[in-house]
Amino acid sequence: MNSRITPLDALARVPGWEPARAEVTELKGGLTNRTYRVAYDGRNYALRLDVEDADVLRVDRTYEATIMQAAHMADLGPELVHVDPQAGIMVTGFLPGRPWEDSDLESPGQLERLAESIRRIHDLPLCGQRVNLLEDALGYAAFLERRRGPQAFATHCVEVIRGMPVSDRVVCCHNDLIAGNVIDDGRLKLIDWEYARDNDPMFDLAVTIGFHDLDRSRRDILLNAYSGSSAAEFKEQLAEQIRAYDATQWLWFAARQLVAPSRELADRLEALQQRIR
Repeated sequence: MNSRITPLDALARVPGWEPARAEVTELKGGLTNRTYRVAYDGRNYALRLDVEDADVLRVDRTYEATIMQAAHMADLGPELVHVDPQAGIMVTGFLPGRPWEDSDLESPGQLERLAESIRRIHDLPLCGQRVNLLEDALGYAAFLERRRGPQAFATHCVEVIRGMPVSDRVVCCHNDLIAGNVIDDGRLKLIDWEYARDNDPMFDLAVTIGFHDLDRSRRDILLNAYSGSSAAEFKEQLAEQIRAYDATQWLWFAARQLVAPSRELADRLEALQQRIR
């Protein structure tokens, strides 16, 4: 979808809605979306519009709606009101509550709550499409090559991911479990399910750990709360998934840096590059 479409144009595509009656407020969005809070007929909704370069960042909405419906039924996500993947439009119920911040991940109690939510995500039905990190990595690397990006380290990241063993344990995963995607209203719910697919269960923990640079103590709290008495047998598998996620992170941020460069992204790329070596 062209990123110049207006929220009211998008709402006009929702069956039965009259955009003139909607009150729209832009929210701070992610790197792959423009997001808005919409007040309509006494209820609050969230409107998400794809940015123009979402395909560059390997966003595939094919399975998102199915997984979100299952997550909503399990009280893990918002109600899905309208979705048009081709147009890049999604309307959901607006989740009340407080978005988590990085500081929430400093609390053992919060990490334990998150681990319980991760277990519930992993109990959702399989969607039938497994994440293919190598395919995504090759896609990012090809984009970087076309745009004359940092190809040497991109190749290294691809080889890191290529060398990872393939897990025989697969569950439904969110695959983007960062603090900003957690909404807390006394019970934790998740937003931004666009990367959700079937995957190794340790990958969801690896995302939280790798994105937020959790130290060994907090990493162990999260793993122990998730796995209980089985934590020791998962430590090596988790370490592998963290390395795979770090390599994927670097490729994702490198692609994003070419599309919308910033000092913050450059610093993150440098930190990841030092960690992955």
